[in-house]
Amino acid sequence: MRDLVKILPNGAILVGNNFTIDGHHDRPFRVATHFHADHIKDLEKSIRICQGIIATSVTLEILNLDYSIPPRKTFGVNYDIKLNIEDENITLKRAEHVIGSAQVLIELKNGLQIGYTGDFKNPGKGTPILNPDILIIEATYGRPEFKRPFKEDIEILFADYIRDALMHGPVEIFGYHGKIQEIMIKLRELGIDAPFITNGKIYKITNIVKKYGFKITDVFEENNRETKEILRDNWYIKFSHFNEFKRRRKTHFNFLLSGWEFNTLIKKIDEKSFLVPYSDHADFDDLLYYVENTSAKYIITDGGRKGHSKELADYISKNLGKIAIDMP
Repeated sequence: MRDLVKILPNGAILVGNNFTIDGHHDRPFRVATHFHADHIKDLEKSIRICQGIIATSVTLEILNLDYSIPPRKTFGVNYDIKLNIEDENITLKRAEHVIGSAQVLIELKNGLQIGYTGDFKNPGKGTPILNPDILIIEATYGRPEFKRPFKEDIEILFADYIRDALMHGPVEIFGYHGKIQEIMIKLRELGIDAPFITNGKIYKITNIVKKYGFKITDVFEENNRETKEILRDNWYIKFSHFNEFKRRRKTHFNFLLSGWEFNTLIKKIDEKSFLVPYSDHADFDDLLYYVENTSAKYIITDGGRKGHSKELADYISKNLGKIAIDMP
């Protein structure tokens, strides 16, 4: 496996002769599975050195909010479309993580297939399970204690909390880019119809997401005349970045979206603030489900980012009857 796949300390995953995934290396093409910061390190170097950046079109458009990828180096690929580059084939497959997230399937010249899950959740449903010869899997929650027995219930319960909070005043939700847009979509699906207010990069990403057909209605930019009238009504949901939670307003009901909570459905922080265990990553049970249901006999756990790759590889080797190693 180490002759066919390399994961470097900077997080770059090297597959075949042409592709680097989610990190920089001097190779013809860089693949970006999604737009989160730990998967686009040194993207400026890749834009300068590589022949092209491969990702879904929505991911590339969001990346261009902060980077300038020349059109000649922009390779926007739809899911399930095979792209051939010098006798190696690459296909992006759907991943449920954030809008535009992708798994990667690469077929080498000798016909061997190597797959990478990228970040994902909901395997077998929102995230199809790949069946390559070698599977590289994320390991964010790769320890047995990282299980969420309530993950099937959290969306409906959270929507109920939001309905109740709106009866008493404005609501503010704090999260990371991508997760915010995902919860916007879910709240609309679950019947929450209060206006959404945001600004800056969150507003720009939301508009891109809407452009690609996702249903997020009644989103208003904070600093315009129409929005001021909504603010006066005190019936709205404001969306802010995770890092702004420390500056939360005591006049609002505040909800912080975090994946690092496994014991409590909704955890009270103070009188008007709550932590919501809403994650866009697979928990330990989901990781095992993916490994158990793929036909891949060889597993590489991705240790190039924060996570628990060694613990996951050891568990798979001891309990699931497959050869597993962690890298780097």
